[in-house]
Amino acid sequence: MEPMKEKIAYHARRLFDKHGFHGTALRDVCKLAGCKMPTIYYYYENKEKLFDEVVRVAFEELVARLWTQLPKNVSYTEYNIQKVIQKKHLSEDERIVYRLAMKTWLGCEGYEECRNKLKEWEQRAYQIAWEEYASIVGSVQWAKFIARSITEMIQRIILLEEDIPDSEIIEEINMIFDVAAHSNNKK
Repeated sequence: MEPMKEKIAYHARRLFDKHGFHGTALRDVCKLAGCKMPTIYYYYENKEKLFDEVVRVAFEELVARLWTQLPKNVSYTEYNIQKVIQKKHLSEDERIVYRLAMKTWLGCEGYEECRNKLKEWEQRAYQIAWEEYASIVGSVQWAKFIARSITEMIQRIILLEEDIPDSEIIEEINMIFDVAAHSNNKK
């Protein structure tokens, strides 16, 4: 990425995080990035495109990279434990991207088109996970419950900045998979 584009993205993310999409003005991004309005328009067509690129696109790239860093050939339980613990160790910029994407997905930030793109991305990403989990835990409903429970833990870490002890993460995720497996065995 070009240095000025990188600088604009860096400051835009922080302003969006602090003031929200509607509370952030492009002139404020320019001021912090040390550039003029034509420079922003050279890289980004408008504020919506800027937000989409520095939040949604950055989030999708971040998640793809994080997934490659997770251990392979481990149980689904261990994989998910590591996925949650991984979020505790994000850099400041990664945490901001993740937080902005979550707030956008929840409808608290951004604009509707970006939110819809995030929801479509999530649907594609989770459809695969639900099918894999369903084969292990016996039903798509259990798979969705597991995915939502794990997402809630990640939200607590990212949005609420809660420092959940690793031992608690391990215990909660083990309990979820144990209950799901036990429920499946009763059928």
